Amino acid sequence: MDYLDNYLNFSNGKTSPSRNIDGKYKVFGSNGIIGSSDECNSKARTIVIGRVGAYCGSVHFSEEECWITDNAISVSCKNEGEEYFWYYLLKSLDLNNFRTGSGQPLLNQSILKSISINVPSEHIIRANIGVSLSIFDQKIELNTQINQTLEQIAQTIFKSWFIDFDPVTAKAEAIAQGKTAQQANFSAMAVISGKTFEELDRLQAEKPTEYQQLWELAEAFPSGFEGDIPKGWKIAKIEDVIKKIPVGKKYSSKTVSSEGLVPVLDQGRSGLIGYHNDKAGVQASIEEPVIVFANHTCYMRLITYDFSAIQNVFAFIGKETNVLWTYLATIGKQEFTEYKGHFPDFLIKEIIVPNKELTELLGKRVKPLFDKIAVNELENKSLAETRDLLLPKLLSGEL
Repeated sequence: MDYLDNYLNFSNGKTSPSRNIDGKYKVFGSNGIIGSSDECNSKARTIVIGRVGAYCGSVHFSEEECWITDNAISVSCKNEGEEYFWYYLLKSLDLNNFRTGSGQPLLNQSILKSISINVPSEHIIRANIGVSLSIFDQKIELNTQINQTLEQIAQTIFKSWFIDFDPVTAKAEAIAQGKTAQQANFSAMAVISGKTFEELDRLQAEKPTEYQQLWELAEAFPSGFEGDIPKGWKIAKIEDVIKKIPVGKKYSSKTVSSEGLVPVLDQGRSGLIGYHNDKAGVQASIEEPVIVFANHTCYMRLITYDFSAIQNVFAFIGKETNVLWTYLATIGKQEFTEYKGHFPDFLIKEIIVPNKELTELLGKRVKPLFDKIAVNELENKSLAETRDLLLPKLLSGEL
């Protein structure tokens, strides 16, 4: 009988170094990435296993050099080139089931080394299985990068309209120069669309419906300021803008399964702790998404599917504002300072709020971007499921 010890080297991580936002190396804790640092203690293509706490047994992979803290275990292969294979195999073993301790769950090197396995005897077969499965993760990573770009585009539009006030400024400057309200609106249209006046004239001739929609959008912006903010807009605390949504029954690592119908959101960067087969705590969809805020880590996400959550994951939408506008207006407002409850601090942060019509117009403008993000996330889920189904078939020689 084979054991993990025959193929893998295990070593405990070290105390976390000083962390900073712009650090070159990712820092891994018990449940994945917890920050970044300018120091590293592990080579590229290292497997990371959570060592203590509710997430002990979670398995992660670092393509690049990184720092592994003392809450995790570093894993390297005795046969170079098998890193992907062992990463996927370890993920399939549900290592959390091997934990010891009741008060503080623990997974140590001795336990890991003694786990029995049945794997192909030839190095080249193990390496090829790993490479084959990694193709799925490469596509998942590509979709993830595309989604980041799509959201950045949405954030750029939001910043132009509601932080830099570009359309309002264009109108105000035009009026200050003695131009008519119609000419001022034309200036705002140029700023919103990124088109020159000549291009706008062509747009009017060739695509009058699109031109009219752009005209109405520009017309919705005020043409001046009251103090530092556009006329008719207001400054409000986030708690006065959002509507909190009860998440129902709170789940934990002990009450979820590795498979199920309803995903359970947690506070980590991956955002998922497991599944259950009961009724979802929150209903969400692509047409009616819900925003979630992780109390201790400050991670925010826009969720487009039914879900439940663990303790300290809060869900909300806008009271009277479009949910996509609300998401873009609030994301990043609360920075992580230390592992504590941040939601009360988040609620009292102030944001500039326009009229409801403009929040809906922004939502309409960026919705195709977020729709594509949701589609990519669904594809990633399907790719991951296919990858995980393939592993046992490849191990058995069925494929």
